[in-house]
Amino acid sequence: MIDRHPVPYLTALLISLAVFTGLVRFAVAPVTSLELRGDVLLFEIWGQSAREHGLLNVYTSPIYDAQYGRVALPNYLPPYLYVVWAASHVHHWLAPSELAGTPLASLIIKTPAILADIALLLLLAFIVKRRYGEQWALGVAALYAFIPFTGIDSVIWGQVDAVNGLFMVLCVWMLEKRRFALATLFFTIAFSVKLQSVVLLPLLLFEIVHHGRLRDLWRSFGVGLVTILTLFSPFLFTGRAREVFAVFTGSAGQFPYPSANAYNFWWLLSGGHWTARSDTVHFFGAPLVLWGGILFVGAVVFALWFRYRLPQPEGLWLTAAFLAFAFFMLPTEMHERYLFPWFLLALPLLPHLRKLRWLFGALSVTFTWNLLVVYFILRVERAETLGNFWGGSFIIALVNIGLFIATVVWYARMARQKQIV
Repeated sequence: MIDRHPVPYLTALLISLAVFTGLVRFAVAPVTSLELRGDVLLFEIWGQSAREHGLLNVYTSPIYDAQYGRVALPNYLPPYLYVVWAASHVHHWLAPSELAGTPLASLIIKTPAILADIALLLLLAFIVKRRYGEQWALGVAALYAFIPFTGIDSVIWGQVDAVNGLFMVLCVWMLEKRRFALATLFFTIAFSVKLQSVVLLPLLLFEIVHHGRLRDLWRSFGVGLVTILTLFSPFLFTGRAREVFAVFTGSAGQFPYPSANAYNFWWLLSGGHWTARSDTVHFFGAPLVLWGGILFVGAVVFALWFRYRLPQPEGLWLTAAFLAFAFFMLPTEMHERYLFPWFLLALPLLPHLRKLRWLFGALSVTFTWNLLVVYFILRVERAETLGNFWGGSFIIALVNIGLFIATVVWYARMARQKQIV
């Protein structure tokens, strides 16, 4: 029985929870001894390069840091480079003589992800509150705040999956409300932050075509186009469109391996180390990367069939979550963090579906374990064997495969019965 009666003190608790979450993460963010230096340093040095050489030269100016040597050129689209460029200016203003790698630099560069964490906590609570009541809203917010992998991703890893994740949740929420132009706006922003957000594109198009009118399609196309032109305008209108386009073309194949440390189906064929084998190796006449693409396309078709059979709002969120799960499990070249959006898209339905709560719990364990094993591998030289054996990477991959197959069976049963259970 879902209690929708307002409880005044719960709003105060929710606000206190958001403040506490922010304070804890801001306190841990400057502790550089805990963090993975790779992504954090890349963001800091990219921002420093944009500030020193000019934002528009960030894709072409060779980056050589006095402490860390030659650094890879950015493989992010302009919108998040604006963020790291602004962060570098703030850092330079507060400490003009400091370079990358300091506690202050870490705190500043992690701030957007921490703010996105707080925004997600509040947004998810608001969505759940409207459907299931304040007590469930507080429970979902607390779950997001305290489940380990959210803090690991934004504060320890220094990654920004919460930023594009925030806009992915907003996109699906707007699709639920049939506000297709806003959904397209939020999708385009999410995609501009991280290309992995493309998993929502099939669902976005399906919803507009199936539930909207022709004018909704054209309006959404216009909104997406204007958003891209606006976000990318400094580069597009100064003759640097090719540099931006290279980010798109270079992302696929940047890590040409069956799995880039994601414990999924392809990890079983990885040889226990993400660079041990190439995904261009042929299997039954086709490279592994092509087989991964075929499997994912099949998953997209299955997901849209499921959505067609279950047109209610819960079916929408379940479809979005399935696409995120399939994207982690089926294509090659997936990173360990790419399951993160699944949790965001599943959280709004936890009060409604007991099976989803069991799946959420199981995947929380395997995902957190995946992150921790990779964390130790990246911090300890030659620790791959450590990760594969006592870390149980193959066991985790098998569990994830089992959970994915169980999810497909569960979804197929719901679709056949046209009932969410």
